[in-house]
Amino acid sequence: MSGRLAGYAAEIERYLRGAAGVKHEELDDDKSATSARREASEFQAMKRIGGGGRLRQGPAGSTLGAGRSATRSWPGGTGVVGGSVPSGAPKSATAAATSSAPIMVYGATLAGFRPEEEEDWKRRGGGGGRGAGRASGTGRAALVAYQARAVAARAGYAAGAQPAVFKVMPNPPSTREAGARLLNYIGKREDEKGEKHDIEIFDEDGQVLATGGARKAFLETFCETFELPLENTNFIEVRFDLAGEVTDAALSEALNKAFGAKPFIYAQDGQAVEVYAHTDERAGPLARVLAGGRENSRSKALDKIEARLSEAMGAAGVVAKAEVTAAVSRELKAKYFLQKFIRTHSQVRHANGEPVPGAKNATKAAASVYEQWRPQFSGRERRNAYHLLFSAKAGTDANAVMAAARAVMEERAPGYKFVLAHHKDTKHVHIHAMVQARSADGERLKFYKPDLVAWRETFAEKARENGIAMVATRRMDHAMTRPFTKEHAGAYSRAQSDPRYQVSARTIERVEAKRQRRLDGQSLVVNGDAIAAAWQRTVTTMRTAGVVGQALTAAESIGNNFLQFRRDRTGEGQPGPAAGRGADQSGQKSFLSHPGMRELNALIGDLNMAQTPLEMRRQMARVNQALDNMRETLPPAHQGQFEQYRDEVNDKMHDRLARLQFERQQQRRGGGSGEPIPEREARGRDLPSRADSRQPEQPRTGTEQEMTAKQKDANKQKAQQAEEQDRKTQRSNDNDYER
Repeated sequence: MSGRLAGYAAEIERYLRGAAGVKHEELDDDKSATSARREASEFQAMKRIGGGGRLRQGPAGSTLGAGRSATRSWPGGTGVVGGSVPSGAPKSATAAATSSAPIMVYGATLAGFRPEEEEDWKRRGGGGGRGAGRASGTGRAALVAYQARAVAARAGYAAGAQPAVFKVMPNPPSTREAGARLLNYIGKREDEKGEKHDIEIFDEDGQVLATGGARKAFLETFCETFELPLENTNFIEVRFDLAGEVTDAALSEALNKAFGAKPFIYAQDGQAVEVYAHTDERAGPLARVLAGGRENSRSKALDKIEARLSEAMGAAGVVAKAEVTAAVSRELKAKYFLQKFIRTHSQVRHANGEPVPGAKNATKAAASVYEQWRPQFSGRERRNAYHLLFSAKAGTDANAVMAAARAVMEERAPGYKFVLAHHKDTKHVHIHAMVQARSADGERLKFYKPDLVAWRETFAEKARENGIAMVATRRMDHAMTRPFTKEHAGAYSRAQSDPRYQVSARTIERVEAKRQRRLDGQSLVVNGDAIAAAWQRTVTTMRTAGVVGQALTAAESIGNNFLQFRRDRTGEGQPGPAAGRGADQSGQKSFLSHPGMRELNALIGDLNMAQTPLEMRRQMARVNQALDNMRETLPPAHQGQFEQYRDEVNDKMHDRLARLQFERQQQRRGGGSGEPIPEREARGRDLPSRADSRQPEQPRTGTEQEMTAKQKDANKQKAQQAEEQDRKTQRSNDNDYER
């Protein structure tokens, strides 16, 4: 089954490479194409003046359009909007017809987009009142615009345009020193002899930072908006009620074990001990719970803290009940509460048991204590700058890519200082940029998922304006595997060069799949219908816009191949003479044509989303329940094949569960380099037992039944303990907050 899936993926990949890589000959005219937006408006104007209608392919590949006096030859039969190019269109030194043809296809398809949702809404008579219509119309217009750009991007991709690549690199510079290192990395490259030399760096004004003095001066102004690192200023006040008499030495030792390495002061008054301590917990939510009343809150954070402190004190030999009485998260309040604590308590002591000096002047004493504690506060650096990357395929005009990147920065980050540089040490063209995260006006630059989409679309638009055939497609449009990060690549390279370095199988698979440009077979199985429907809608829009020829053929073929793969994989297609795809050897439909396969494939696709053993077990339970439901409704002739399929699915699920368990174990050990547990051996460890209904039941004696029952209870208890441990670990990870 897995071999056939890989074969289908390889077949689609080979076709997509051929269909998407349509080559066009050079145009007779040496003028480059203008932007897709201008072409779209020009095409709309042509249709408004009476020249609308289907563009047809004339003899010798010419494109004939009513309302156009001039015609243009398009070798290869790609019929798109012709006509002259405005003289004011931006030009590139190497712009040619191979770039202009996909741009024209993009513009024509964008102009011919007709949203079905809007037409249905109009037929229903609108939506509510006048104000509601305006509010909903704004969201509807944005959705329609996004759909139109997505359809046009697929059309341009089918015509030979390259996908836009825009990345926000990890580990952005947050200090002046880090900014200087990144500026040095961007502005220096190695020559043929391996010696580093300065390359051209352009700032936001287009000036070249040619000298070290110019770069240093730029860095000074660039770092003016940098903010200081955030400090963890979370503090809590805890009251301990002692159960008996405790010596000063024993109390000090127990408190140090309870609070660990965190700084604190304390004061004892009989059987009560008051403590003011630094903590890693988020004090803001704790303060809100205390202010609103613990009985009115469903939060258990305070209970967990108190239980942990009481247990730690008991383990140190001091029986005491802990109660959190106050919490503060801001520095000013933290200093005030510290001063108040010293002023209201007598005989205040440090963590080592020594008295706090100068207690008569609470203000000075609190300031002195706080400054002693400050080096022990853990902090987090603010995000003060970003490292961006604009990429294009090998052979693309580097000057045009640089112009497009500059235009993107000017439009998406106005008022922010930035630098750009072209690195020529790789085959593909890539432009590095360093930009401020906060402008001089205090506006912050953010990169959430919608922002990344907008930046990539803007990059594609500016590239088209500079004569580069580029579109902002989605990964799902090509059913490509997920990209890997710089950390993934580094771990993979170290594992290849050093056998002692261990790396997870998931990381290896992710890197190799992307480098070999494999298709994501699981995405095709789960979302094949949606992908095929998107391409079919693109074909319909292209026909409406009058686009014919190789671009339309390529788009049709891509959608048909996706749809055929989906049908073959699920057995929904008609059985052919050879049978075997969704049919058994007798030529009849096999269990793959069962209606439950759609739900089952979706559940199997969700397995990749599981990140912990607990989540994986839950997904496995759902898959096995779906398999049980299918088995009950299958005819006897299909039971044998179904059982083989079921065994294969369970083998793969257990392999993935074993990998997740090993990775979790490595995380708990601090990323040790121990040998991985063999997958087949690890399957039997810490796994919930599953009754196998496929084996015939044999008569058992009373002793055997008791032993079986005990074994089941033991396995069930073991599984519950493992799930509880996973929950604790997950909660621990979730509570690891950053300020």
